[in-house]
Amino acid sequence: MWKTHRDGDEYARCAADPFYYVERYVHIECPEAQTLLQPFRLWPAQRPALEAMATRRRVMVLKARQLGMTWLALAEASRLLLCRPGRTVVCISRAENEARELVRRLGVIFGAMPRLIQPERQAPEGWEGPVFRQNRMDLTIRFADGPPSVCRAFATSPGAARGFTADLILLDEWAFQPGDREVWASLLPLVNRPGGGRVIGLSTIRRGSLFERLYKDPDCGFEKLFLPWTADPGRDAAWYKATQAALGEDRTCQEYPASAEEALSIRGGSYFPEVRRASHHREHPPEGPLRRVAALDYGLDMLSVHWIALDERGNAWVYREYDAPDQTIGAAAAGILSRSGAEPVEQYLAPPDLWARSQESGRGRADLFWEAGLPLVKASNAYADGCAAMKEWLAPGPNGPALTIDKRACPRLWECLQQVQKDEADPNVYAKTPHDLTHDLDSLRYFCVSWQPPARPLRPAMPDWEPDLWEDYENADEAGRAYLYRKYGGPPAE
Repeated sequence: MWKTHRDGDEYARCAADPFYYVERYVHIECPEAQTLLQPFRLWPAQRPALEAMATRRRVMVLKARQLGMTWLALAEASRLLLCRPGRTVVCISRAENEARELVRRLGVIFGAMPRLIQPERQAPEGWEGPVFRQNRMDLTIRFADGPPSVCRAFATSPGAARGFTADLILLDEWAFQPGDREVWASLLPLVNRPGGGRVIGLSTIRRGSLFERLYKDPDCGFEKLFLPWTADPGRDAAWYKATQAALGEDRTCQEYPASAEEALSIRGGSYFPEVRRASHHREHPPEGPLRRVAALDYGLDMLSVHWIALDERGNAWVYREYDAPDQTIGAAAAGILSRSGAEPVEQYLAPPDLWARSQESGRGRADLFWEAGLPLVKASNAYADGCAAMKEWLAPGPNGPALTIDKRACPRLWECLQQVQKDEADPNVYAKTPHDLTHDLDSLRYFCVSWQPPARPLRPAMPDWEPDLWEDYENADEAGRAYLYRKYGGPPAE
């Protein structure tokens, strides 16, 4: 028996060799076996995953369902806690009951290795090794000769684990955690130390999630792994065929993908599955005379603007985008106008909330935009109608869609159209979360629901021009006339 952590050669061997530790000491629950608790015998596909979890600072595992990855990640977490006194592991799951389940499983692992650790209240007389105490949302290991190690579990929330410093963060079913972007922003500082702190993120796929975006980003700093449904040696073609019969082909592909490409191509609940490069990407403007409008969604969290050119047949082409956070109204107006340049933009469509008057000043933000040289036109904010209008504009149709996009010039809009999902409560509209996908979509929605091709160019309702403005207009060059047109809404028709 090894009595102390410091003097135990076995602890040192476990600290140095994760494979030895897992296959010699770790037990997991196997409901299909005659005996629930079974030694953890690694499948071939699990071995590279364990090596990555043990040696890389940030690891993402995209996987099919029920491949033991949560048990494997908890096994690595248990090795860190047991073999390195004073360590902290933070586990994040979707809800409190799921977070509690992670702590319970960690207790199962420690409870099945009596040679290395004992429950605090059941340790035999004379035991001098580490002991653990398990509560609902945390587990603590105490050592005779070192600081305690702690695992704390949290349900997903933007403030989860704020104020802690962690040696390892485990994100279980990461793609399905609500508010995943805000949660990640609060968690990263826990481990974002030079040379220290690890992250293990596990999930099946969910389109539009932060997990999906990071997994597809080659520069996000994560080691990427994929485990297909065949990673379980007990699954064969007959099992897969029976699963397809029970779940249907699309659902089976989502829950049990055979490749990362298959997992990432699943369209499932995508709200705009019709948007494809072959049909909706256009690099050059439509032919003939063009009219130009712009639509914007404004807030201090994000300004999103899109410029749209329309031909005489009513076809629209989104050819420019501008996304910027933390913009004052003056800065936003300047950024928009500088990108419009000398183009005669007829209308700048904006949501009606910009006309709401402040209780303090009695003025709306639309007034401030006008003073900054950008007159706005009030768009409709009818959500369901706007979503329906977007579908109409984007419908492929026999002659192609009425609205196309320059994917190279508008990469953010394109990404949002690809990733946003149907609202789970109402499939007729797109989901309002994750929120950072909706700014660009809302901007385009204001155009789709509000634009009515006028008989002649429209301009914001403004007072008639004074003679000096007419004189300036007559003597101005093309760029000067475009500036006067934008700023004063004219010249008015004679």
